[in-house]
Amino acid sequence: MEKIGHISFGDIAVNLGYTTAEKVNECLEIQRKIRDMGVVPKKLGEVMIDKGYLTETQVRDIFQKQGLEGGHTQIIGYKIIALVGQGAMGAVYKAIQLSMEREVALKVLSPHLVGNEKFVMRFFKEARAVARLNHPNIIQGIDVGESNGIHYFAMEYVQGKDLEDIIKEQGPMEEKKLTELILQAARALEHACKNNMVHRDVKPRNIMITNKDNTVKLCDLGLAKLVVEGDTSQKQKVRMGTPAYISPEQARGDSDIDIRSDIYSLGVTFYFCITGEIPFRGETALVVMSKHINEQPIPPKQKNPRISNMVNTIILKMMSKKREGRYQTPVELIADLERILKGPEMHVVPQVVHAPVPNQMPGKIAPLVGKISEQTVQRMKARRLARLGYITKRRGKR
Repeated sequence: MEKIGHISFGDIAVNLGYTTAEKVNECLEIQRKIRDMGVVPKKLGEVMIDKGYLTETQVRDIFQKQGLEGGHTQIIGYKIIALVGQGAMGAVYKAIQLSMEREVALKVLSPHLVGNEKFVMRFFKEARAVARLNHPNIIQGIDVGESNGIHYFAMEYVQGKDLEDIIKEQGPMEEKKLTELILQAARALEHACKNNMVHRDVKPRNIMITNKDNTVKLCDLGLAKLVVEGDTSQKQKVRMGTPAYISPEQARGDSDIDIRSDIYSLGVTFYFCITGEIPFRGETALVVMSKHINEQPIPPKQKNPRISNMVNTIILKMMSKKREGRYQTPVELIADLERILKGPEMHVVPQVVHAPVPNQMPGKIAPLVGKISEQTVQRMKARRLARLGYITKRRGKR
C-alpha cells in the first residue's frame, strides 16, 4: 500500500478507500459551523458515522492506521505507541516517556489551533494549572511543552473504560455501585474547586474507571478554567462543553461559570448512568441546549422505578435550573452521597416533582434529613396498620 504522507483522519479515510474527499470536507464544514456557534463539535469520525459515510469498524481501522503511522514522532523525550482518541481540540496518543520508561497519555494540540497565539497561551497556562492538581480521582498531569512546533500535554495513562462505554455495554448501573463512583467524581471536583478550577466538560466520556480497582479518574480537563478574581477573559459569550451534559448557564454563554456548573453536569451524568438515557434530546445541539435552559427533566425514578427516592432527589437537586437551587459546593454533595452509602437506616423526605412547565425555573429541592428514631418508625407503622384495619386503635388515656 502506498505510504500515507499525513496522519489526519480524513486523509487516511480517503487513502483507505472508505470515503471521498468531498464527504470528508462536508463533515469538516459541519464541524466548523458547530464550532462557530461556540459549541464543541463531535469528532470527525462520529460526524461521518451519523451521515452514513463511515461505519464504526472503519473508524476503528482509521484510528489504528493513524497509530501505526506514528504521527507526531518528533516530540522529544517520547515514543508514540498508538492513537487512542481524536477530538476537536487535538489527538491523544499512548506513548512512552523515555526518561521514566512509563506509559503516558499524550495530548497534542490540533494543527489548526496552533496558529492562534492566544489559544496556545491559554493551552499552556491551563495545562500547567491542571498538572499542579494532585488527587487520586483526577488524571495526573505530568508534563506540558512544545517540541518541533508540536504543542503537547503528557498525562497519566489509565487502563480502563469510561462511564459512557460501560453504560452502553451493560445498561443502567446498579444504584449503590454508581453512587460510589459519583462520590469519587464529586471528590475530584472538590479538589479542583479548592484549586480555583472549573472543569466545564464533565460527562460520562470524561470519567474513566480503572480496570484494577474501579477507581474513578476525572480526565480531559482541556476546557478547564482557572477562576481568577476580576478575570474578564470570558466576557464574550462562548459556549464550552458538550450539549447533552451542559449546564444552563454554560448553554446561555454566561461568563461567570463556577463549580455549580460542574455539579449540574455531574448530575446529568448520574441521570444517564442510572437510567441509560440522557434527559434531553433534540435534532440539533442548539435545541438540546435550549431544553437545558427551559425544560424540567423527567424525574429519573419515572424512567427507572428501582431508583430510591434519595437518589432521585439528589439528581434533581444537582440538575436545578437555578444555581442557587443546586448543591453550592461539592462538599455538600459529598455529604449526601455518603449518607446514602451508610445504609438503609437513612431516610429522606422525597421531593414532590410536578410536571415540567416550559420556561419556568424550579425552586430549591428540599435537603435530605437525618435519621428517624426507631420509636417514631414504630408509631408510623402502627398508625398505618390501624388505618388498614389490621389492628384496633386504643382509645382513652395513653
